[in-house]
Amino acid sequence: SAPRPRSLRSSSPLARRGLCALCSMGRVDKEKKGEEDKKEKKGEEDKKEKKDEEEKEEKNGDEKADKAEGPEDPPIVKQLKEIDDKYLKLEREYERECHKLLLQYTEKQKPLLEERRELLQKVEGDAPKTGTPALSGFWLKAMQNHPAFEDFIQEWDEPVLDYLEDIERVLVDPGEDEEADVSKHFKLVFRFAQNPFFENEELTKDYNLVLANPYCGEVEVKAITCSTIRWKTGKDVTVERVGKKVKGGGAKKAKAKKSGKEEARPSFFRDFFRTLSHDVELTDDAREMAMDLANGDDEDEEDIDDEAMLAYLMDNDYEIGTALRDNIIPFAVRWYTGEASPEEDDEDDDDEEEEEEEEEDDDDEDDMPQRGRGGRRQPPPKKEGKKKGGHEEKAGEAPKEECKQQ
Repeated sequence: SAPRPRSLRSSSPLARRGLCALCSMGRVDKEKKGEEDKKEKKGEEDKKEKKDEEEKEEKNGDEKADKAEGPEDPPIVKQLKEIDDKYLKLEREYERECHKLLLQYTEKQKPLLEERRELLQKVEGDAPKTGTPALSGFWLKAMQNHPAFEDFIQEWDEPVLDYLEDIERVLVDPGEDEEADVSKHFKLVFRFAQNPFFENEELTKDYNLVLANPYCGEVEVKAITCSTIRWKTGKDVTVERVGKKVKGGGAKKAKAKKSGKEEARPSFFRDFFRTLSHDVELTDDAREMAMDLANGDDEDEEDIDDEAMLAYLMDNDYEIGTALRDNIIPFAVRWYTGEASPEEDDEDDDDEEEEEEEEEDDDDEDDMPQRGRGGRRQPPPKKEGKKKGGHEEKAGEAPKEECKQQ
C-alpha cells in the first residue's frame, strides 16, 4: 500500500518549529506593512489637513484685508479689475520676453567688455602695478565722476580701489520657470588684482528684489548679500586707531595712537559691502548712516525705528547698485573722462546762490544791535583793538586812513 503523507503533527519537532517561524515572519511582515500603510495614509491626511488650514487662514486673511480696505467693490469695479488683471498678465509676459532679449544681447556684449578689460590690463614699460595699468585708477575715477558716489568714496579707500581690475554685472536667467519674477535680481562682481590690503580676488554684491507694486513698477529690496572682506593685518581701511590725547611731540602722539583702540570710520568698503536683511542686526555705524539719510528727507528722528533705518539703507544701496549696473559698467570710459557726467543745472546754481544769500541775511540779522528794556535799540558794543602797524585804536575814534603809495 502507498505510504501516508506525513501530517504536521507527525513531523519532527524541528520541522514544526521551522514552519511556525515562517508563519510568524509572514504575520510580522504583514503587520509591519499594515503599520507603514497607516503611517503613510496618516501623513497624507495630515498634509491635506495642513493645506486646508493654510488655505482657510489665507482666505480669512484676504477677507480681513478686504474688510480693512473698505466696503466690497460694486460689480462694475470688479469687472474692471478683472480686465486690469488680464492686462497685467500680458504685461508680465511682455517683460519676460524683454528680459530674454536682454540676456541674449548681454551675451553678445560680453566679448566687448572682455576686450575692454584686456586693453586696460596691458602693461607697457614701467607701468604701475595696479588693477588697470594702462590707465591707473580707471574704475576709481569712473565711479567718482558719477553723482551716486558723491562723498561716498573716502581718501583712504582710493589706494585700495586702484587695484580694481573690473566690475561685472550678472543678470538672472529665469529659465523655464513661468512663475519666476524676472529682472528683480542681479549681482555685481568686483575683481581685484593681488594687493597689500586684502586676500579676496573677488567681492560680490547680490541684490534680492521683489515687485512691491505692479501698477507703478515700485521695487522693494528684500535682502542685499555681500562678500566678507578678508583684510590683511593692519590694512583694514574701514577702521582707524584712536589713542588718548597726550601732551607732547609727534612721537608721543604716534605711540598713543598705535596703542589705542580701533574704531569704525566711513569707508566705501564698509558702507557699500554691508549685508542688509531683516535677519541682520544693524551696527552703530549703519544706524548713524541711516539717520543721516533720514535727516536729508527731513524725517523726525523719533519716527525712525530699525525697520525704517533698514529701508533707508537698502534704498540708498539699491540706487548705487543700479548706477553701477546701468551706467558705469556699460560706459565706463565715458564716466572716466567725465563726458557722461550730468551738467550742473543753472537753476541749481541759482538755488545755491539764494541759499547763500539767505544765510548771509540771517547772519546780518544776528549782528543787528539788540533792543533794551524800553524798546530802544542799544548801541553795538565798542571794540578796542590794534590796527595794522601796532597803533591802538580808541573807542569812538574814526580810523585814520593809511597812506597808499601808487
